[in-house]
Amino acid sequence: MATPPNYPPWKRKESTVYTRVLARAIEIAGSVEELTGFLASTPAEIGTWASGQFNPPMPIFLALVDVVAANALTPTALENLPAARARRSNAPK
Repeated sequence: MATPPNYPPWKRKESTVYTRVLARAIEIAGSVEELTGFLASTPAEIGTWASGQFNPPMPIFLALVDVVAANALTPTALENLPAARARRSNAPK
């Protein structure tokens, strides 16, 4: 299971659907950094979710489920994430 650096396994809480989906999404993205960019989140947020300390907000969790279901970072996953959509639409082309 992929976890962000600086989050040792002994600090992880019990595996949950949230942590398993996040770990798979990180694998699909290729890195925590790639996933944070895709979701317009921060490594610290990803870390708290990966550690089981907190669950991701439901729109982000649903985006992660979409990523896992598609086995890719798909634009469909961003439909309910306004911050990520806004950042992408304002990006230089």
